[in-house]
Amino acid sequence: MRRYILTGHGRISEGIASAAELIIGQKVQFFNAYLPGEEFFAGEIAKQIESFSPEDEVIIMTDLLGGSVNNEMTGFLEYDNVHLICGVNLALVIGLLLSDETKSIEQVIEKTIEESKQGIVYCNEWKKKQAETLDDF
Repeated sequence: MRRYILTGHGRISEGIASAAELIIGQKVQFFNAYLPGEEFFAGEIAKQIESFSPEDEVIIMTDLLGGSVNNEMTGFLEYDNVHLICGVNLALVIGLLLSDETKSIEQVIEKTIEESKQGIVYCNEWKKKQAETLDDF
């Protein structure tokens, strides 16, 4: 079974999890980081990972490469079944949640990262290219 965990600074993971549920109707577990009054997120994630079967594939998604949240999560790479992705966006989360569990997780992650990058577009330039394409007809 694949287990997905979202975490990031403040409430970013909560927002992405909420949007994913709204769009595809599937919940993803999230942990807010560094919010006053909340448990330390890394300890909560550790408890969660330890509750999973060693056969489960655990995919942790964080917000920022080199950020403190992602740096905390690198400690979980000691587990052979943990995969860590940073630079999360909504397209990535939805793509992973809807992925085919019969395919290799490494291939799914690489493909989904590439697909989610395609959704990052400077729309001003995109609009100009669309207009140029229409002018060619």
